[in-house]
Amino acid sequence: MPPFRDEVVLVIASGSQTTRVQYGLAESLLPAQLHYKTRVYKSGVEGGRQQYALSGNEEDAIYPMVKGKIIDLDALTYLYETIYKLNTSYAEGLGPVSPILLTCNAEWRPNEIEYIIAHLFREIHVPAIAFVPEALGASFAFAAPNACVVNIGAEKTEIIPVIDFAIQGIAETIVDIGGNWINDDLAKLLPSLDKNQIEELKTSEIYEVLHEHTQDFFGEPSDLPTTSLEEEGIVDVAAIISSDNAREALAQREQKKNSKQVELKNSELARNSFTDSKGRRVEVGTERFKGSERLIEALTHEIGRTISKLEDIPRRGDCWENIILVGGTTAIKGFNEAMLRALQERFLIARASTFSEVPSGFNTPGYATPPLTPAIYGHSIGHGQVPTSIKISKMAEYFIGWKGHTWEDAQFLGSQIAAKQIFTPGIASIDGAYLSQEEFLEKGAKEIWNLGLF
Repeated sequence: MPPFRDEVVLVIASGSQTTRVQYGLAESLLPAQLHYKTRVYKSGVEGGRQQYALSGNEEDAIYPMVKGKIIDLDALTYLYETIYKLNTSYAEGLGPVSPILLTCNAEWRPNEIEYIIAHLFREIHVPAIAFVPEALGASFAFAAPNACVVNIGAEKTEIIPVIDFAIQGIAETIVDIGGNWINDDLAKLLPSLDKNQIEELKTSEIYEVLHEHTQDFFGEPSDLPTTSLEEEGIVDVAAIISSDNAREALAQREQKKNSKQVELKNSELARNSFTDSKGRRVEVGTERFKGSERLIEALTHEIGRTISKLEDIPRRGDCWENIILVGGTTAIKGFNEAMLRALQERFLIARASTFSEVPSGFNTPGYATPPLTPAIYGHSIGHGQVPTSIKISKMAEYFIGWKGHTWEDAQFLGSQIAAKQIFTPGIASIDGAYLSQEEFLEKGAKEIWNLGLF
């Protein structure tokens, strides 16, 4: 039975730009409460070894991860060590009592993970360590044992099928496309905005992804709501006359009428504005609905190519019905819906059919459109091997602590779920899923690969 209490577990998830941290697992799991820049600073050399600090001058800054890849292991392990010391409790006379769960992505190499484990055990003597791949964390969060996890970063995207809560390494895809493509395309549409303003526009409330089927600025505006006869200009004269102060009642009605403003949705406005980091009001036209088209088209192609690499054909259907979209870009309003529509339009067959009804040369509309060709997809075309259903996974509503929070960081929620099951006692506990200090001393860091989470 796992021996640790919820309140001492430390969860750390590093991205190229931000490291998210949670100390203690609440009964209702929460979004990461602490955020650190994935950055440290050189602070001199001692004993022939580079020393680091959490603050310093920009010319001494080191970014341990770039596009998900670890480029400076010592800097990254220093960051982990410092986070541990700053945030965990020490039992008096007993040393560190907090186990660590770390997430990793598909770019991390086995020897890098082993190095991190060895450092944390030797330098700060943590009692236990577990690693969980981000894609697996996402599938835990959505309670989806079979899924295609699409993690869209700023500069790269990982597309990883998960079957029975196991990473399908043979099919995973890592491509150098990401949310920055939107920035690039917006910059071409809005050359008067600087780089920071483009990013601020993309993350503002007025930027959203629309499509031709949306009933909005590009279609017919929605009906404006009316809540009373008075709002429609119909006056209850009898009620006014019978009141004690008819003149005052008429004045109040006129004031109410003049102050009433109809508030249109962003998608119904030809122009809208946001405030940039310098406090300037920036007005933008319908360009605020554009810029995502190239990214969505590229991701659609790569998702189809990735799922087609699964050798177990029935499992391809499971992945098509559970596409998990995570990463900062997915927080953009309308993005996930646009991705779903693009996938359906490219890959979904027009009607439900039995496998025998589909001729061997059958192509979906998407496959008939370059750059998708039978030569690229091979056996994924024909005889029922195209999807009959495509769905974007929906998050369950029972995570009260995440209410009102968007789900681009769902993999962090999944890492907390994993930590709870790996380290703490309970009905759903998973025994033997972490590496203890004693096991490390006896078997070494390589024992992590025998724990079943990779």
